[in-house]
Amino acid sequence: MRGILFLLSVAATPGYAAKVVKIDAQRKVVMIDEGTNTQYVKKAKVCFYDASNVKVGCSFIRTAKPKFSFIKIRGEKLFAKIQVGMMAKMEGAPPAPGTPPGITGEIPSPVPATPTDSPKSYVTGLFLLPLAGPITYQNLVYETPVGRQVDSMWSSDSPVSNLGFGLELGLGISSFQLTAGLRSRFFTPKKISSDYNDADGDNQFEQFMDTTAPGTSFGAWVDFYWLIVDFGVVDFRLGNGIEFDSSTVNFEAKQLSDLNDESNTMYSAKSTLTALSLRILPTLDFIFGPIDFTLGTVIYIPVSQSSKFNLGESNDPFVSFLNEGKSPEQDLKDSLKHEAKPGADLLISAGFVF
Repeated sequence: MRGILFLLSVAATPGYAAKVVKIDAQRKVVMIDEGTNTQYVKKAKVCFYDASNVKVGCSFIRTAKPKFSFIKIRGEKLFAKIQVGMMAKMEGAPPAPGTPPGITGEIPSPVPATPTDSPKSYVTGLFLLPLAGPITYQNLVYETPVGRQVDSMWSSDSPVSNLGFGLELGLGISSFQLTAGLRSRFFTPKKISSDYNDADGDNQFEQFMDTTAPGTSFGAWVDFYWLIVDFGVVDFRLGNGIEFDSSTVNFEAKQLSDLNDESNTMYSAKSTLTALSLRILPTLDFIFGPIDFTLGTVIYIPVSQSSKFNLGESNDPFVSFLNEGKSPEQDLKDSLKHEAKPGADLLISAGFVF
């Protein structure tokens, strides 16, 4: 008898009895066959009932179209109970006239949607590929004066490239997200050789100079995502934050010879930089069940920076050819250009939702 009443109630209210028509196991999303045309709207609470009219649980509409809706299911236990063909009732809807008590084919009432579903909380590992490095310095080439006055002993080959790796924790708060993270940036400088001196005057330049400048950078940040637009499997997020960065560069230049294995350290220096930068983050956040994947851009705008430069050794006799008034320390510091500047990273991250 209960089954007959169930079928009669559905037939008596065509188009209004929401029913589960599809289940996406990977995304934990359920599709029902009613939508905004029958007041099944985004963020409305919907409860599921089995064939015996027993409520198995409730969740909220994530995306609503005119004739169908998608409901995100939180929790493995509830998701395991939902089956294709189950009835879905919007909570708070009054029964349709003539519908037996407890039957789930009621006409939904125009009750306001209940705000639900805070943005997720997550932990991710991230990779940063510089588009325009926010922390930079130069690969330097030694330029021997060969007896002439010069403005600098160095020329720039190229900016030193780097890669960043880190961890980030995100917390869903109301309809916003607050995140905090830690990052290491590894620089990959070139080892550059250049002529140093032609001691025997045969224009062969048996002596040469090798320069290298390994560097590291460590950062920490806090971001606040104030705009989150839900497109189902992907969220567009826009946020702002602030980042503290501390970086170190150890520069060394050695004089060597093609004639023997002897080496002589001509220059050694250490440059340290601390910087505070504003962050702007437009990102796309993809959700695949418990897996979170993010693709976006981090834009940096420095608001303050301070540096310290220490020239440990300077044994180059050719510094006497520097134009008057410029010290070897100032020359090397100006040429290295270890600084924070406006820049951007490509952000790729993957982790787990909890």
